[in-house]
Amino acid sequence: MVAGLVWPVLSHGAALAGRPDWMPAITAGVALTVAIALLVASRSARVRFAWLLVAAATALAWRFATPVLLFAPPAALNIAFGLFFATTLGPGREPRIATFARLERGGPLPPDLVAYTRRLTWIWTGLFFASAAIGLALAAFAPLTVWSAFVNVASYVAVAALFVGEYLYRRIRFRDYRHASLATMMRTVIQDRRSLTTGQPQR
Repeated sequence: MVAGLVWPVLSHGAALAGRPDWMPAITAGVALTVAIALLVASRSARVRFAWLLVAAATALAWRFATPVLLFAPPAALNIAFGLFFATTLGPGREPRIATFARLERGGPLPPDLVAYTRRLTWIWTGLFFASAAIGLALAAFAPLTVWSAFVNVASYVAVAALFVGEYLYRRIRFRDYRHASLATMMRTVIQDRRSLTTGQPQR
């Protein structure tokens, strides 16, 4: 969580300071820190191996392919989040937002919330894939500072705006239902992500 906030701030700061050469080092430092921490925390051998590969790929890119380390991680992160939602939209799968809502409510969802959470899962999927596509287009055709402003500032603002805006809309649209606080929602999302990144079951 902290690394996710520190990385874009430091990276965009380097771009604004006219030191793009610092940006791959910042990305490598954050990625290695996160990968090693999750490698240690993971209980699943498969998950540990995946984080070991991430750490090794980061180190190799830092040594031999710094442009890849500069432009690829923001797109890869958005694609990963897009898949985090998209892979739950297949037949017979529970949409990711429905899982969050069920965990928040502590029981099955009524039919109107089932339909709503599926649509909302599609929206989150589209947001992350669109962010990846826009970031890659800006990397190819825009100045570095413009690309950095999008991937390190605007895309995070978009996520926060959707998260808070949807919460306010849902409280009005489904006013007859009980709704958890924003803080509780964030804890539910973080716990679900932690269970995936460490291989530990969610409590």
